[in-house]
Amino acid sequence: MKKPLFIILALLCLALTVAAKERTIVVNGNGSVRVEPDSANVQLGVEYTGKTAQSAQSENAKIMKLVMEAVEKAGIKKNKIMTSNFNIWPEQKYEQNQPPKTIGYRCSNQVNISIEELALISKVIDAGIAAGANNVAGLQFARKEDQEFKKLALSKAVQDAASKAQAIATASSLKIKGIETIVESGSVVTQPFGNQMKTMAALNDGGSETPVSPGLIDIRGSVSITYLVE
Repeated sequence: MKKPLFIILALLCLALTVAAKERTIVVNGNGSVRVEPDSANVQLGVEYTGKTAQSAQSENAKIMKLVMEAVEKAGIKKNKIMTSNFNIWPEQKYEQNQPPKTIGYRCSNQVNISIEELALISKVIDAGIAAGANNVAGLQFARKEDQEFKKLALSKAVQDAASKAQAIATASSLKIKGIETIVESGSVVTQPFGNQMKTMAALNDGGSETPVSPGLIDIRGSVSITYLVE
């Protein structure tokens, strides 16, 4: 007879636990701050095709050495130039009903260049291209001291979440009585798409100097907040 009583008590405890559980709503908040960048990263690369993997690598190395020397002469310290990618792969020709035929090898070498003075961006790009770089993989702007901006973005994210939570609670005839948890989802720096495209398009414009317009960058923060409601 004790077993049924034990089961009844367990079910009663479970029911009381469910009844006592707080009601909540979960809201995501986002915030952003637009700031002027004060530094940048440029990726310059060299691609070269040879009959053998060794010849492709050898010629690529000669050109990349010239590119790196030119970038240093443009005002960049050696420790700000870092190899970010290196690949060699076969170039293949495909014909109908025939197995692929290797006709050569392509070698790609890419360096990431940290630029701490925006005025040097055009000079670095032009110097690299003049020395033999034939691949500009990207240009990203940044802010060296960005912690205060990240905090401000997170603060705005919390305000955004609070506004959303209040709207949800009002529409649902609920009342917010507190916060259960706050989870930071992180902070990121985003590049304006328009500025990036203008900068890249200028590389093929044929002008004597590559025009670069940094514009503004967005520093974003996001949070997830669980609110207690009644």
